[in-house]
Amino acid sequence: MTTLVIQHPERLWLAVLSLVLVAALLWRGLRGRSVRRGAAGLAVLCKLGVAALLALLLTDPVWSRKQPKSGENEVILLADNSASMNVAETPGGRTRGDLVREALGGGSAGRPSWMEKLGLQFRLNQQLVHERLEGASDFSGLGFEGRKSELHRALGTLLKGGPGTRTAAVVLVTDGLATDAAALAGQAGKSVPVFPVIVGESAPAPDLGIVEHSVAQTAFEDTPATVTARISASGWAGREAAVLVLDESGKALVTEKVRLGRDDETRTVRLKLPALKPGIGFYRLLTLDARLAGLVGREDWKPKSGEAVLANNERHLVVDRGSGPYRVLYLSGRPNWEYKFMRRALAADSEVQVPTLIRIARREPKFEWRGRTGETSNPLFRGFGEQGAAQRYDQPVLIRLGTKDALELADGFPKSAEQLFGEYRAVILDDIEADFFTQEQMNLIERFVSERGGALLTLGGQESYQPGGYEHTPVGRMLPLYLDRVTSAPAVENARFDLTREGWLEPWTRVRSSRGEDEARLATMPGFFAVNQTFSIKPGASVLATVKAGDDAASAWPALVAQRFGEGRVVSVTVADLWRWGMRDEQARVDFEKAWRQLMRWLVVDVPDRLQVSTTPAGDLRRLEVRVRDASFQPQDDAVVRIEVTGPDGGKSELFAEPSLKEAGLFEAEHHARAAGAHRAEVRVRTLGPDGRSQEAVESRQTGWVHDPQAAEFARLRPGVEWAENLANLTGGRVLKLQDLPGLPEVLKDIRAPVEETLSTPLWHTPWFFGLVLALLGSEWALRRRGGLS
Repeated sequence: MTTLVIQHPERLWLAVLSLVLVAALLWRGLRGRSVRRGAAGLAVLCKLGVAALLALLLTDPVWSRKQPKSGENEVILLADNSASMNVAETPGGRTRGDLVREALGGGSAGRPSWMEKLGLQFRLNQQLVHERLEGASDFSGLGFEGRKSELHRALGTLLKGGPGTRTAAVVLVTDGLATDAAALAGQAGKSVPVFPVIVGESAPAPDLGIVEHSVAQTAFEDTPATVTARISASGWAGREAAVLVLDESGKALVTEKVRLGRDDETRTVRLKLPALKPGIGFYRLLTLDARLAGLVGREDWKPKSGEAVLANNERHLVVDRGSGPYRVLYLSGRPNWEYKFMRRALAADSEVQVPTLIRIARREPKFEWRGRTGETSNPLFRGFGEQGAAQRYDQPVLIRLGTKDALELADGFPKSAEQLFGEYRAVILDDIEADFFTQEQMNLIERFVSERGGALLTLGGQESYQPGGYEHTPVGRMLPLYLDRVTSAPAVENARFDLTREGWLEPWTRVRSSRGEDEARLATMPGFFAVNQTFSIKPGASVLATVKAGDDAASAWPALVAQRFGEGRVVSVTVADLWRWGMRDEQARVDFEKAWRQLMRWLVVDVPDRLQVSTTPAGDLRRLEVRVRDASFQPQDDAVVRIEVTGPDGGKSELFAEPSLKEAGLFEAEHHARAAGAHRAEVRVRTLGPDGRSQEAVESRQTGWVHDPQAAEFARLRPGVEWAENLANLTGGRVLKLQDLPGLPEVLKDIRAPVEETLSTPLWHTPWFFGLVLALLGSEWALRRRGGLS
């Protein structure tokens, strides 16, 4: 920027005085003359202008401007070397990478002239960027094979220099499709301007692509997983596209067709996957021309090249359905129909096991016998063998069903955290009174839910809830229902079951595939006659279903209520004769059994295990976190954690997780993915034995993830002009086109640079100054002559 600098401001008073004297003399010379005032006034103004310019010369004014000092500053030429530059906007046309290679002299033509000219002004630092930065002596190494466009990360690395840095500008040649665009705000306030040079004009066409996708898992038995995909299209208006999910063998599991509208329109497609196998499963999400959907899965099928880009047509998915056995402890106060039908329903789910305790006789009163001195047994049994064991009539008689061995539940309901926490994910209490439990067992159940994260399901009955004496007990505190109100109303008869608004939103409470079918099912359900009448729920609880007698909405009672409690959840069912539902006909039996399976799955799937494995991506690294708990669910540090990872090519690698300093019981490891695709990991944990040397196996878990670095790279293919404008505005740069590169030396010659030189030119050395003086004098002479003053 050029500015006028007064080198001797102390002479300004002399210049002003000279100008005043000249003006006074001119005024005196004009007094008394009869002249045309208009011409005379203009002539005087011209003469005063000349006097002012000459008076200004007394202060020695100079024109001063700053410019980058040649050879002292650095300009970084940063070229995007990622795979998205291989996109051709028309089939068979030149790719964006070809255009960049030609513009930067990466071909046989050598270095372009504009780069030579720029090199005379600045030191050029040539860099390539994809998932990392690479220095380059020239741009002949552009191969456009990078799997990511980590542009902001590269800019942050280049511009993090201290006060002594001499970087004047960064010229970024890219298509604007940064895979780390979320970090754009981090460029604000940078002192070095960035000049994005955008390559490309429009999105490639014709083209179909997957912009983003997600997988949601539910406890809904028919559709355990739902894939949501957002599809974009260019040059596909009015045509049909197919979206498919394929299993690992390439078989299409589900297909959805959608007709696309105008260009750049995105459509969201939801695909409900059928019943999936337990454990880790890998799938492929694919979009293509609907006319080719029927060919997918054949041995001779290959992706067609009718689209401009195929890299954005396929994505990998991973679904973790978990694997059992999920063990649920069932305790009932008496043999009943509910257990019979529940057990029959769960027989179809091999992943859920229900070890059972059923009381068939209550404890009897304990008598004190008065007989001979020191005798405590019944005298009627005197002389008939061991009398101590014969007197245990104060204990209830329990039968065990579905236990894994002869020792499980041999002493009745668990009495320690090791027995309850380590074995079971959920507890079901069915028509059992509170006095059955000791205070320690009550506290143990509360800790099981609040600390261990287990689930508690309570079923209705004549000794459940308030009739069972659970008010003011640890179990009563967990229930989502208040038990402080006693009703004198008659028993409910022929109560109709219905879902609430919250109930309709929960997938596990629905049985049919559509709401209309479920409403028809609810309308034909039989009435219920055994209902525990409760009147209010606790804050934070959700009523998912109600029962009501007749059409009076005021007579509705909660039938299915759920709430979170600590780390776990508690569900209360107040209907004690749900089994009536499955007795109406064959279809009702199928629905009833399915409802039980979905409820049990929902109870147990989110309950933490002793061994928990989680993974998070970090570039090409995958961080694995393993949390180990002992049988009482306390963090366990004395463990050896071994992880075996199987890559997409079948190769195996072994890792040992190290104890973390930030959390007890946490072990961490990192795995570097060498190839894109599905990765499986099996985690095995061993702990020190009682002797302190031998190792005992705790358990093992499987997990998996998909390494798909090009998913973000090809998610969007339209040049990121808006992103480039935001970047330029934040840094003080300017957006250029590829064809603007020849004029880059002119654009950068006047930018502010760390090292600058000042150029000064005296005002009287400028031709325009003398031209202006001559013009004013000539104008003054012409005006005087015209007015008759000469």
